[in-house]
Amino acid sequence: MNANVSQLRAARPVDARQILRRDTADLHARVDAFFADGLRTASDYARYLVGMHRFAADHEIAIGALPRQSFWLARDLQTLGLAPLPPGGICTPVANADERLGWEYVMAGSSMGARHLVRHARALGHDEDTGARFLARHAVDGEWDRVLERLAACPPDDAPLMARLQRGARDAFVLVRSCFERSFEAHPVFDPESDA
Repeated sequence: MNANVSQLRAARPVDARQILRRDTADLHARVDAFFADGLRTASDYARYLVGMHRFAADHEIAIGALPRQSFWLARDLQTLGLAPLPPGGICTPVANADERLGWEYVMAGSSMGARHLVRHARALGHDEDTGARFLARHAVDGEWDRVLERLAACPPDDAPLMARLQRGARDAFVLVRSCFERSFEAHPVFDPESDA
């Protein structure tokens, strides 16, 4: 019985990041499913850029940040001749700092995926100057480490704080999912033979 108790304790998340990761895993998986095989074709990459640009622009409004990621993405869209998605509704600034940190967790965390996806973009013939500015810069911008430091200062047993973090992160994941759904509508999946 003691072994079971210690196993349960070992399996419990011990910090705010682990709790946030656990409590958003369902939404995160739905977002990841859009590009489960990465960016293998030009159409994959177009869908990714268009959806990510819309999310980045709305994310910057939500957290009150200057346009940085959305600017990089706008440059990529311009380079590749892709039209941005219009706003899907009214995005308003998030007043609560803990909720904003939840939003930042989602965007900064996407830099981990960018480290993988930048290789796919390069295989498609893109680099920082030819349509992969966002991925190249986002993969190394260091924002993820800063978000992790801030999450480390959040007491995981503060239930109201954790609820605010989760609300922000879940709202951000819902938005990015919607942005990718819209990007797939704007750039439908074609037969792989015709996408070469």
